Amino acid sequence: MKHILCLTMVILPLILISQNSESYFPVEIGKEKKLTWYNDSYIESFTDSTELGGETYYSYVQKFKNNTIALQIRISNDTVYHWNEVKKKHQVFFGVNPKVGETIGIGTIKKIDAKLKTPKGKLTDLLVIEMTYSNGATDKRYYQKGVGLVAVKNKKGLICYYVPD
Repeated sequence: MKHILCLTMVILPLILISQNSESYFPVEIGKEKKLTWYNDSYIESFTDSTELGGETYYSYVQKFKNNTIALQIRISNDTVYHWNEVKKKHQVFFGVNPKVGETIGIGTIKKIDAKLKTPKGKLTDLLVIEMTYSNGATDKRYYQKGVGLVAVKNKKGLICYYVPD
């Protein structure tokens, strides 16, 4: 459960949404994507939309073997927002048009057009974001246009990667 919650909390600040396939995290209701996470795997998808605080949000769902997490996110004016259920308000997480060196939240954009080799093949044209957590740990998250998150590396190596159909 801690891994699931941790994964959820670190992915949200990185979500880069748009309504088209040129986004680093496209919103497409019904489309599913499988990723590994250490020795486990999960399916992520957007399942539907709802109105919160006067705005349309999309349900971003992560289905693990023993748990499902649903989060509400939206895009507006080149900015990604998350609905904070506790505070009942919109919170900024990231910008849609990434620029190398830009830091928002706990993520800093390190590279655009990167390459990465995974057990499922070589990935190209990636956005790389380095995350720095409150405990001092860091990792790098890799996003591909039209797909979204495709890999995560920490000091131990590759801990998450996209498994294409």
